[in-house]
Amino acid sequence: MGRGEIRLTIEIGWVDGMAANGVNLDALIPRADLSVGEGVVAGETGPTQLTYTLFMENDFFAKFLRKPEFQRETIHWSPKKIFDLVADFLDRRLVPAVILWRAGQFNFVVDGAHRISALMAWIYDDYGDGDRSKALFGPRLPPEQEALARKTRTLIDRGIGKFKLYQAGLTHPSVVTDSQTARMSNLTITFFVAQWVPATSAKAAEDSFFTINDAATPLDKTEKRIIRSRESASAIASRAIAHGGSGYAYWQKFPEGVQKIIVDTSKDIYAALYRPPMPEGTVDTLDVPVAGRGYSVLPFVFDLVNQVNATKAADSTGAKIKDRLEPDVEGVDTAKYLKRVWRTVSRLTSKEPTSLGLHPVVYFYTRGGAFSPWAFLAWSQIVDRIFAEGKANRFCDVRSEMERFLIDHKWVMTEIIHKNGSGDRSTPWLDRYWSLALQLLMDGKTYDEVIHTMNEHKDFGLLRFKDPMIRMAAADKKPGTGKFAPKTTTAAIWDAALPGAPKCPYCHGLWHRNSFHGDHINPKRAGGDNRQSNEAIAHPYCDATYKDYRATRTAQGPS
Repeated sequence: MGRGEIRLTIEIGWVDGMAANGVNLDALIPRADLSVGEGVVAGETGPTQLTYTLFMENDFFAKFLRKPEFQRETIHWSPKKIFDLVADFLDRRLVPAVILWRAGQFNFVVDGAHRISALMAWIYDDYGDGDRSKALFGPRLPPEQEALARKTRTLIDRGIGKFKLYQAGLTHPSVVTDSQTARMSNLTITFFVAQWVPATSAKAAEDSFFTINDAATPLDKTEKRIIRSRESASAIASRAIAHGGSGYAYWQKFPEGVQKIIVDTSKDIYAALYRPPMPEGTVDTLDVPVAGRGYSVLPFVFDLVNQVNATKAADSTGAKIKDRLEPDVEGVDTAKYLKRVWRTVSRLTSKEPTSLGLHPVVYFYTRGGAFSPWAFLAWSQIVDRIFAEGKANRFCDVRSEMERFLIDHKWVMTEIIHKNGSGDRSTPWLDRYWSLALQLLMDGKTYDEVIHTMNEHKDFGLLRFKDPMIRMAAADKKPGTGKFAPKTTTAAIWDAALPGAPKCPYCHGLWHRNSFHGDHINPKRAGGDNRQSNEAIAHPYCDATYKDYRATRTAQGPS
């Protein structure tokens, strides 16, 4: 096995934590503010045996069932876990009790939202792609969400059967099997055990939520921090981007004009980062989304929002820095944060005149097809600095050589992250490494001189071409099968495709489908027509600015 394949074995591991295989059940139980309403004293108890009938659409209990506004998204269960919950419920196996709190007109789920939602998903045949989900997230769902929904539905339909089939069995017994008939009988007597929190204030109920959830399945560090600072501009902006302005409107208390800015800007950011969607299975194309799969992306987005806006917050790895995220009462800061994120993202990828149109395969992905959030964050900083220092044209001057360096040294990105760890521990090192190479090129160094200087640098000398001592991942150990790991195939496809990928005629860097302009070679003002032979596909910035800069420099001659 060659060195390239050994290096690929560690490329996915440090990205998998950001990936998600959880089915989106977030729409099954609506959200509401935890504050106490009128009419009912907080802390009263309700039914202690929750049968399936209480969760049906025409039941009063289901009508007033809510999750606290701040509660984690219900997206952490796999298709198999949902299947197991429904099967356990139908077979009268032990299912942990759910915990609720009565306040105002609502019954809030303090613990057990995934359990209840899994049963409701079966009842409504909505595993993230049904009517309730589309009402919350809109008709255009992330492909990953739809794929997980299909997988869950297939698993349950084959192993359990649809809820509607059980209903039909009441009047047409021949449509159900003997085992389904037994489960129908169990439905009449099985239930969730409900415990009721005696808290009399929203604060007490919230404290109960954290205590109970951390005692069971601990909250993700980023989730906990976003929940704690849920009224801050960082948290609201991150949630808005993560769902492209759809889903539960955490910004609904803001003035309408501000709400529109939040929704519209979030949609633009999400589309720039996550369209086109990532293909399922082996990545076999260069047309990948800029920021990987657009599903369960909150940790990465939270880091991006905080970095761009220079907020005092730890990154998503949970670094020991105390957040200083103040509440945003009017939404002004949230809108401002989103505009700043869009400014940065649009410089990386968009059709705005300031867009450099960085190709994600070159800048943000490992050789094996895994998106690196830390590479994206590093280049976000580099590009913002390039514009702040007025060096965008100088970047374009050396862009093709910089991209050659990035492609030839893909393995270094993996090495830096493996050596330093994820998150804020690696982003500064990636920034320093790439910024040094870029500056050397801008200073007129040749490609070979850059490599020599980098190898001799005191901080990066141990990144010379050496095989990392990394144990092969179990998934790659397939003796006798002759099969390649998906990431190995992706690396082979990209190695073959990159040399012939389309390039900008002005800077000679690769362009991506999300970021190009059609430029008149012979300008319209000079009589240029609209025939194909007169069109050049260029980066937006190169079309709007760099080509004129280059033409002026050429006309002036050597200085």
